[in-house]
Amino acid sequence: MALFRVLLLILPLLELASLIVLGDRIGVGATLLWVIGSGLLGLVLIQRQGWSMLQQLQIRMAENRSPFAVLKTGMWWLLAGVLLMIPGLITDTLAVPCLVMALVSRGKPGPGEPGGPSVWKQGDTTIIEGEWRDGEDQRAPRDHRIERD
Repeated sequence: MALFRVLLLILPLLELASLIVLGDRIGVGATLLWVIGSGLLGLVLIQRQGWSMLQQLQIRMAENRSPFAVLKTGMWWLLAGVLLMIPGLITDTLAVPCLVMALVSRGKPGPGEPGGPSVWKQGDTTIIEGEWRDGEDQRAPRDHRIERD
């Protein structure tokens, strides 16, 4: 917990230093445009994807379908938007992988959805269908601590 607090104190200082270096390299005006542009882009991402995610969640819940895929994609969009709204280059750089993950996970069906893995219950156990390929050894390695004779 102490490390998290230290990181929260250091991050704004690193962001400020990165903006100073950027301003020295490309100029103050271009740096201000960068900060304002990334902040507006983050705001637009949060607004558009947030409303879209809420509408999709309502549709999924009304149809009694799993909201997992919508929540996962929406979380990446929201995190990218928040990181873009924070002024600085470090958070902007961290937003790029979030955007990539949002685009990669977009539209993939979750467990129990049409096109996704099947889900069913057997007793108290929930079973999610997986893939099996012929020719692969599916047996787990023997662990003699578990084996009881």
